[in-house]
Amino acid sequence: MQHNAYRPRLNRRQLLALMPATAGAALLPGFARAATSADPVQALVDEFVKSGKAPSVSVAVTRDGRTRFHHAGIANRATSTPASEHMVYEIGSISKTFTSLILAHAIREGRARLDDDVRKYLPAGYDNLVRDGRPVRLADMVTTTSALPDNVPDWMARFSKLPPNELAFAVAKLLDGYDQPQFLVDLKGAQLVDMPGHLPRHSNVASQLQGVVVERIYGAPYDALLARFVEKPLGMRAGGASVPPALFAIGYATDGTERPTLAMPVIRAAGGLHYSAADMARYLSAQIAATDPAIALTHQPLFGAPGAGQIGFHWVIGKTADSQTYLRHSGGTLGFSSYCDFYPAQRYGVVVLANSSGAQSTAQGLADAIHAALFGPPKGLVALEAALEKSDYADVPGTIASIKARFPELHLNEDLVNAWGYRLLRDKRPAAARGIFAWNVSAYPDSWNAHDSLAEALAEAGDRPGAIAEYRRSLELNPGNDNGREVLEKLQKQP
Repeated sequence: MQHNAYRPRLNRRQLLALMPATAGAALLPGFARAATSADPVQALVDEFVKSGKAPSVSVAVTRDGRTRFHHAGIANRATSTPASEHMVYEIGSISKTFTSLILAHAIREGRARLDDDVRKYLPAGYDNLVRDGRPVRLADMVTTTSALPDNVPDWMARFSKLPPNELAFAVAKLLDGYDQPQFLVDLKGAQLVDMPGHLPRHSNVASQLQGVVVERIYGAPYDALLARFVEKPLGMRAGGASVPPALFAIGYATDGTERPTLAMPVIRAAGGLHYSAADMARYLSAQIAATDPAIALTHQPLFGAPGAGQIGFHWVIGKTADSQTYLRHSGGTLGFSSYCDFYPAQRYGVVVLANSSGAQSTAQGLADAIHAALFGPPKGLVALEAALEKSDYADVPGTIASIKARFPELHLNEDLVNAWGYRLLRDKRPAAARGIFAWNVSAYPDSWNAHDSLAEALAEAGDRPGAIAEYRRSLELNPGNDNGREVLEKLQKQP
């Protein structure tokens, strides 16, 4: 799972519970009703703000070479400035795809190779970037499998006792006085959490290091490379430059308090860029067209399996329930949330920019609802949910097999099924959730996440031995599953 770049994380259950179980399901109250209006997309955008998910949202929808903008709410409460396609938002971890695109240009030009040891681009003294004889490679950094820690310094540990709002300002102050030389010093003390290339994990450190690498490959500052390879060719404004106050949205916490900005150069490559919906529409259109060979390279899967989800150059690659391939990425900062995805075969994509730290997952839900409003929900998934509800999930494997026979295009990826199961747990239906999670484990037996989720459902259903067995299997697959380890220890101590 992708986590927000620079704010406290939600756990997997909190995030997945927010996601729609089906592509056509309404994530937020009123979404289904909104989608029936004359302009369903604008109605969905209005409902996003009306339901309190963010003070403002700016959305770009690109389809068949044309872009439409939709916006709602107030981007700056102090000045009552309304949202617009020109209002600038922090895009958080979507910045990582920009950094990866610069690296893709270097690879296309023969200046670097994906299997290069990252230490090739660093001075001596980084023997810590190896584990079990396996060094961190450039490919590991773009596929999020570097095993590098999330942040250096570890500000979550440093400020763990602070209330969330105080923590946000403490982090901003820390980063404001932090520079690349200090980052490289601190990097020497970083410890890999696993063997590189093993499992995807969110790491700002990896992308910050990737920014250092491209600077050293080209002998130029990151901002200059960004302008050369992305912004100037696409007609975008400079994502690291200062913005006139009238055009910069203010970020807010979920309680409505103002949050500090994150424009520090040291985090730019990982999560510090800021753009408007108009800028991001240009970026999205270029991704959909993929006429630039470097952009096309970033879409190639480098990690994972086709059925279970893959990762390219930071793009998460998957299939919808009706087997449409999509690429997506999300981002979150101390006061902003963002999400974008695109469907190459449909020549369609969407960008959602919101000025609230609590809206990353709901921004994805808005994007899902917009896609469903424009293309309709997958028929096979609608039929499956109806059949399972009718049987009260009595025979999940049999029902899925029956519906797949009628709708052969039906594709159930691990994340979709996991989100479905957590929705059932949230609705106090542990037996139904157990059936869904058990099917996910049978479909994806090597997924630590699937076993962990089934364990949670078994525990809620009162099956302590079953939960212990599933947590143990999850930890065999991913020894770094600290949350699972803590829950397992508690279960084993119970009489």
